[in-house]
Amino acid sequence: MNSFSDQAIYEHQFWLQVLGDHARFIRDTLSPTEQEFIKKAVYFIETFDSLLNESRSNLSIEALQNLTEQANEQAQQIRAFKLEIIREHLVGDITIDLSPTFLNHMVNEVEEYLRILPYLLQQQVPPVAHPLHHHLVWLLDAAGHAGGITDNLDLVEKQLQEKSEAFTERFEQFYIKAVEMAGYLRSNVQMFPALERFNENVKLEIALFKTFLDELEEMEMSNRLLGTLDQLMADHMARRNVTI
Repeated sequence: MNSFSDQAIYEHQFWLQVLGDHARFIRDTLSPTEQEFIKKAVYFIETFDSLLNESRSNLSIEALQNLTEQANEQAQQIRAFKLEIIREHLVGDITIDLSPTFLNHMVNEVEEYLRILPYLLQQQVPPVAHPLHHHLVWLLDAAGHAGGITDNLDLVEKQLQEKSEAFTERFEQFYIKAVEMAGYLRSNVQMFPALERFNENVKLEIALFKTFLDELEEMEMSNRLLGTLDQLMADHMARRNVTI
């Protein structure tokens, strides 16, 4: 298999699983009264699961191209679906346990997939993005994940809540720093010592956060954690934050 196929399959397998997770989060947090939205969420679960399974088969270049075209269409559709839910949050009437900000972060994620899909459609390896691009996409997302953990832990889990709150604060601080450093790139200096140090700090913080997530997931699986943290959500967070 050539380098393009390797890269395309890697991207598809990562993103199709992420989008399938998103559809599950939406389905599981919608009120039973929201039947039309639930039906749409179930459709996306089945669709992305099917595409993910297809991506794991031995694909020819033609089959890979067909998969990419389907993934592109479905990614655009789930983006529109998420925005529809956000609209209902803001000016309509919907009962769902996901906040507009959490949904907005899920839109950011599908837009990152849609950013690279045009290259895959042209059978080109996507160019490597600047580290600050990834920081701007994922640091705020990581802060949201950490905040979600705090909200889903039982009040008696004070030590774990303090840890997750500390991660939220550090990721938000990192995001603000990334915004400023992205502005520095207008000087046509693409890499500088302070940015190298920042990249190392982010990498270390993400590694620590992933260890924390793994510990939470293990405690949840063995019923040693008090709260409502979903195992799929913990696994999703861990997989997502490996990519920063």
